[in-house]
Amino acid sequence: MGLHALGFIISLLVLLPNLIFLFFPPRSIPGSLDSAPLIFTLLERAGQITCLMMPILFGRLISAQTLGVSAVLMALCLLVYYGGWVRYFRSGRAFTALFKPWLGIPVPMAVFPALYFLLLGVWLQSWLFIVPACLFAAGHLVNSWSVYGQLR
Repeated sequence: MGLHALGFIISLLVLLPNLIFLFFPPRSIPGSLDSAPLIFTLLERAGQITCLMMPILFGRLISAQTLGVSAVLMALCLLVYYGGWVRYFRSGRAFTALFKPWLGIPVPMAVFPALYFLLLGVWLQSWLFIVPACLFAAGHLVNSWSVYGQLR
């Protein structure tokens, strides 16, 4: 356990587009969207907080790892995720662009950050990282799928 720049970078890389999103919110948000059950929102938020904080707190552990297939797959997930953000901005910030399938993958803007954190846990071979990533994935995927279902 210990702070290291790499831990901050891993969290920041996935968080950066969301920070930009705060200043450039979507347009054309439907007025009436039903929420998924509260438990999924709680899972999503708990997973988000934990997944973003764990790399920061365990940065030294991450920096001691050799690059492997999981790290490469994390980078690939991040690139596809960034591609989804490019699609969102190119669409004129259409709300639907955040949820519609891309590359044959449903709700890719939820799938790829979830995979990113799951792969971090695999790379580190640590349940301490995998469990929060699973909680985040369960909440984020269900909530995103719920919105996508209402947009169709």
